[in-house]
Amino acid sequence: MSAAIELAERFASILREWLTREQLASVNARNQSDEDKSICHTHDVCDPNQAMIDALASFGIEWSPAEMSLIDEAWGIAKANGFGANECEC
Repeated sequence: MSAAIELAERFASILREWLTREQLASVNARNQSDEDKSICHTHDVCDPNQAMIDALASFGIEWSPAEMSLIDEAWGIAKANGFGANECEC
């Protein structure tokens, strides 16, 4: 499994811990309907940057500009997969 996929899964898992089922559904609906695909509506309900920092830390990685490619790829994967909403235990 690629590092980006593993990071995406951990990031999504943290968001599922933080958000209710309703919040996650709302985020996903807003993400799908927004014309600007660079926007992620997780920012409307929490600090997803901290969720990503926490996800990175779980792999022993500190946030740095050098990691932005990995972060962007992982975020995109998580967003495209609805942050694992089908796996939500919230």
